[in-house]
Amino acid sequence: MYLYYGLAAFGPSMTKYLWWKRHLTSLQLLQFFIVTIHTTYNLFADCDFPDSMNMAVFAYSLSLIALFSNFYYKSYLTKTKTKET
Repeated sequence: MYLYYGLAAFGPSMTKYLWWKRHLTSLQLLQFFIVTIHTTYNLFADCDFPDSMNMAVFAYSLSLIALFSNFYYKSYLTKTKTKET
């Protein structure tokens, strides 16, 4: 992710090298789903980590899933449909 933003900071001339942005977003969504699953497991396992923190991480990861899913939908799925018509 930081590599992407570093390259994007060089300006529009780097756009052709940033074709993997969509894949990066998919990997981030996968990461958030894995964190959500792990946190859910910790809520029901015998773990010393406080349940209140697990709930905070759970809520945070769900909010990230919602935000990144919305970004993915608007950036990659709706543009594809408008280009075809």
